[in-house]
Amino acid sequence: MRERHPASEVLRTFGAVGFVAVIGYVILAARLGVGFAIPVGIVGSLAVTLALRGPFGRALLGQAPASDPASDLVTGQLLTEVDDLRNRVQELEERVDFSERLLASQSRPPEQ
Repeated sequence: MRERHPASEVLRTFGAVGFVAVIGYVILAARLGVGFAIPVGIVGSLAVTLALRGPFGRALLGQAPASDPASDLVTGQLLTEVDDLRNRVQELEERVDFSERLLASQSRPPEQ
């Protein structure tokens, strides 16, 4: 049995949706008239084409976006900053715990 590629499933789905869209467009043209349907068809076709040629279309086909060295550098810097902040928060939590224990021990009545 032949293994199916995930992109072929997406394309098959687009084909089915496109077929239904064409049928709907024909019905729209029949009801509203050709004078209205032609501009709607042109604008709709351009919008779908632009959307599918961009990052949205690549994401639907499962293609990874191109890696940008500048964005990789920024991502690395942000991850480093997040790690530093995580360490600082952990240190502050330890200090608060220590302060709470210290206050709790001072507020207890002395044992006899």
